[in-house]
Amino acid sequence: MNKRKVLGVTGIRSEYDIMSSVFRAIDSHPMLDLELIVTGAHLSDAYGLTVNEIKQDGFTIADEIESLLNSDQASSRVKGLAIQLQGLVQAVKRVEPEFLLVLGDREESMTTALVGAYMNIPVAHIAGGDRVVGNVDDQIRHAVSKLAHLHFVTNQDSADRLIKMGEQSFRVYNTGNPGLDRIREVPLLSREELSERLGFKIEDQEPLILLIQHVISTEIDEAYFQMKQTLEAVRKLGIKTIISYPNSDAGSQQLINALQEYKDLSFIYMAKNIPRLEFINIMRQADCLLGNSSSGILEAPLLKLPVINVGNRQKGRLHAENVQFVPHDVEAIMGAVRKAIHDTDYKSSVMNCVNPYGDGFSSQKIASILAEIEIDEKLLVKDITY
Repeated sequence: MNKRKVLGVTGIRSEYDIMSSVFRAIDSHPMLDLELIVTGAHLSDAYGLTVNEIKQDGFTIADEIESLLNSDQASSRVKGLAIQLQGLVQAVKRVEPEFLLVLGDREESMTTALVGAYMNIPVAHIAGGDRVVGNVDDQIRHAVSKLAHLHFVTNQDSADRLIKMGEQSFRVYNTGNPGLDRIREVPLLSREELSERLGFKIEDQEPLILLIQHVISTEIDEAYFQMKQTLEAVRKLGIKTIISYPNSDAGSQQLINALQEYKDLSFIYMAKNIPRLEFINIMRQADCLLGNSSSGILEAPLLKLPVINVGNRQKGRLHAENVQFVPHDVEAIMGAVRKAIHDTDYKSSVMNCVNPYGDGFSSQKIASILAEIEIDEKLLVKDITY
């Protein structure tokens, strides 16, 4: 029996970090063959040229599609999407995969779903069905779910939501969040080893903040102010803080402009991209995760890491007891950080939190389903159950 060719599409470092364990499981499966389309922010030096990490991981890259526009306008993402769509059509036509595979809610998920739907190639979509409020990504996620043929959801609530959306139950698999797999797999570094690799000294028992904050598509004009509020809280606290650059969304340059104003503070370490080994170990060593990254919702509970989610991003999303939600206000942010680091009762409750997003063994489940499910008319021809 010939191997099934799975064509994965990846567009940004944060999504690739989640998908890397899935790609590894597919690549090592005896009945599957993996190739990748690399696009978006991966090919931009401004965001760390993270295509190099993919190459270091040894995956076969079928094509590189440059689609990220150097613009801070709301129109730039959809223009980039159009460029990406054209390139993806040509690449898929050449590669002729049995499956297209994509994660989440960004441009590459929409382009992949459209190509699969029109070219009659089954699309496997990871992390559909989540309920989040306030960002265009949320609308994209649900639109992709209506186009996709297979759903690998991260939690039971999302599985139930897709069924309510009219998706046929045989298409929906609750495999959990594959972002947990990489946490389980990445080797442990001591603070001393981590400090040496970063070139940033983190003393034992010293409080440490990890800061990741992104733009909300409906609040682009407020992005600079929002970032400044968080950074002012960090400055006043004076706690060692490691900052990873935001995603390449419209308005991100405003965040970067704000970040540049604080880069010379001695207790701040800032990077365009933090490699997986170092990033996971920063999460392990941190006393709290500050900002609005989905890592705080999806992965931090596994590490019993307190999270301060600032603003409306992630609002309404299923989460564990490790998350505090606060507004873009310096004093509120400072209070929440102090609670996360110093409040023993709160820290104890976080240590007992339960992660609703799986057990860290999602990737093997996904690979097995892709290898074994029948590719037939039942899979390819979608129906609505209502």
